[in-house]
Amino acid sequence: MARMTVLDAGFFMTIQDQGRISHRDYGVPQSGAMDQSSFTESNRLLSNSLNTPVLEMTMRGGKFMFSQPTTIAITGATCEVIHDSQVLLSPCVLNIKTGDVLEIGAAQDGNFIYLAIAGGFQVDSCFESSSYYPKILDQSLIKKGNHLEYESQQNALVNSRCKSNHYAKALTAFKGPEFHLLDREHQLRLLNNSFSISKQWNRMAFQLEELIMNDLESIKSSPVLPGTIQLTPQGKLIILMRDAQTTGGYPRILQLADDSISFLSQFTVDKKIDFRIKAF
Repeated sequence: MARMTVLDAGFFMTIQDQGRISHRDYGVPQSGAMDQSSFTESNRLLSNSLNTPVLEMTMRGGKFMFSQPTTIAITGATCEVIHDSQVLLSPCVLNIKTGDVLEIGAAQDGNFIYLAIAGGFQVDSCFESSSYYPKILDQSLIKKGNHLEYESQQNALVNSRCKSNHYAKALTAFKGPEFHLLDREHQLRLLNNSFSISKQWNRMAFQLEELIMNDLESIKSSPVLPGTIQLTPQGKLIILMRDAQTTGGYPRILQLADDSISFLSQFTVDKKIDFRIKAF
């Protein structure tokens, strides 16, 4: 079995796939790749099954050495890629030779970078997913010195050219269960104003800077999903992301479409976003 050795694990590197779709009734977070669109694209480029686990790198990449030939794809946030004395920009597909060293730099226009390998990494799973989440699959948190196994392949079948990155500013959202409790003025503020990404973000939630002052009371703990937008008593908008809890007690005023969750995951601090509210 071939293996990829992690020489530098960057800032926060994990194994991710589509996530644990069917276990929320047990209180298990969904997890999965933050940018599902880029995750899917990385596997499509290599003709992998679309749920094949990949590496997700946060804010900056890492450094890797390969023991045997393979083909890899790098997608997500644009980054500098150094391979075989060449300096490239992602997205890209690379043929790897025995002993090759690959270095991936910092994310330049987003937060998350994806590395897929032909045939996929041989990794553990739990609840039908290989995605990292604390206490569920700790070994999917990648550290310096880890070895990730893969099946050696030469001249792997690859798909068409890489798609360029496109992250829409306007996020598609649907009215949440408590949207009707907002008065008309606050509803229009959501529709007509731009909001800035706060420094307070992680895989669980993104917060927005601008406030929507309100007098809504907390609700009984109720189901929430990735993409649920909660409004706190202090007027803070919290957008739940892939590692979000399964229930919450703040009013759920909007629900992002799945593509918009992926777009949002790549928005950097202070970037402006708008909400485009659609009917079900």
